[in-house]
Amino acid sequence: MLPNILVLIGASFVPMILGYIWFHPNVFGGDTWYDLAKLIGNDRSDVSTIKLLSTMLLNFLIAFGLYNLVFHQFALFSIVGGEIELLKTGTAEAFLQEYGNNFRSFKHGVFHGIMPATLMFVVPILGYVTIFEKKSFKYFLVYLGYWAISLSIMGGILCQWGPTPL
Repeated sequence: MLPNILVLIGASFVPMILGYIWFHPNVFGGDTWYDLAKLIGNDRSDVSTIKLLSTMLLNFLIAFGLYNLVFHQFALFSIVGGEIELLKTGTAEAFLQEYGNNFRSFKHGVFHGIMPATLMFVVPILGYVTIFEKKSFKYFLVYLGYWAISLSIMGGILCQWGPTPL
């Protein structure tokens, strides 16, 4: 029922690993992203330990938020006011026994990574960035593809292996 912290940490590596592949100049379209982002010179390789740790923290926050989208039974936890013991008795226990493993598949997590996470959060936020920073539609598509794939893989991992048993 509660999120497995190790799985959340593991899912937090997905955007970093995919980002290395997706934005690498020799893998994804050569210098396309660098040109679109207007990165030149040292900007291209300026990665520090602080930036990597900050990225992991942000990815962990994304994973925790996505966990709440992909794992429907987590809503029951909030209904009982966060009292884990209340989930082990009465109606809550009966509900979890009957429905506790419904929609707990990688495929279901991928769906939620794409539909609610990408379409309802990434598209509008990325749209604002693209419009007000005067970026191109191609820039929008490069980032949209990156986040759609990242969130769908993260959602699949979290839905399949994310919850810890009570």
